[in-house]
Amino acid sequence: MNSGRMHGMDSEHTPPIDPPASSAVRRFWKLYGRTLALFLAIAAGALCPAAGSLAGILPFLLMGMLFFAFLDIRITRESFQWSMLGILAANVAIPVLVFLLLRGIDPQLALVGFLTAVAPTATATPVIVSYLDGRVDYVVPAVLLTNIGIALVVPFLLPWVAGSSVQITTADVLPSVLQVMFIPLLAAFFIRKFLPPLERLLLPGKALTFPIWLMMLFVVTAKASAFLQSGSGTSAGLLFWIAVLSLATCILNFAAGAWIGGRGFRHEASQALGQKNNSFTVWIGLTYLNPLTALGPTFYVLYHNLYNGFQLFLHERDLQKSKSADSSRRREIP
Repeated sequence: MNSGRMHGMDSEHTPPIDPPASSAVRRFWKLYGRTLALFLAIAAGALCPAAGSLAGILPFLLMGMLFFAFLDIRITRESFQWSMLGILAANVAIPVLVFLLLRGIDPQLALVGFLTAVAPTATATPVIVSYLDGRVDYVVPAVLLTNIGIALVVPFLLPWVAGSSVQITTADVLPSVLQVMFIPLLAAFFIRKFLPPLERLLLPGKALTFPIWLMMLFVVTAKASAFLQSGSGTSAGLLFWIAVLSLATCILNFAAGAWIGGRGFRHEASQALGQKNNSFTVWIGLTYLNPLTALGPTFYVLYHNLYNGFQLFLHERDLQKSKSADSSRRREIP
């Protein structure tokens, strides 16, 4: 009887063992979950071009995402680095170089290349850098610097590349960018400075930034898909070369940014130069040029988001490897 009772007591206090299948599913989700969700959002948007009609909600989604991202960001004097000027210089030099290289081959393709490369840093970049555990306080000034800088430069460059008949001013392009960036930045600063209890209450809301980003990716990809399917009269051959040019520009931007950032800010600078505010250049193409020029930035939307998904996968994989290595070392300690 005693042995029976002891056996019963042992079974009551033995911790439940997860089935191997359940453990494998959890490991799979930790490693691939975010990346899989990102690619599913892109695929769903590509298959549902009608959802592009929801594009009007994008600025509000972006401002909400940035607000939560800025809540615990402290921007100090050390946040400003000389490499940010290198990013701005490259943001101007690369599109000019692309235009000059292609002008003698195909003027229309040269204009597409210029418009694809001249886009400033995407305002969502700080959020993506936070997912990659990078220095968000480095990226925020870079976003402001490139968006303001390009808004000042484009009115002078665009008539040069597209003809003097194109008239655009800084006042046409700057206010909307500053609105999307500064409203959440100032709101987060005010709450952090004057309402610390509210800040602590809102900080768990940072978990919402990823679902908001997925929703934005879905709508942005749907809008890009609708534009590509709209039948703009572009030949298949020209569409192919625009896609190739956009991909080459994307690779060049991320690589040049990594080089500019050096060892200290390699990933942050790469994102700052590689992740583009394509809505800005698509709007310029459709408003001041022609629909064909907007195809380059449209392809770029897909490329930089796919690359972000790949980076997220590598980051999650490295985190899991690090956790496994730490766990193994703790078990080896006598």
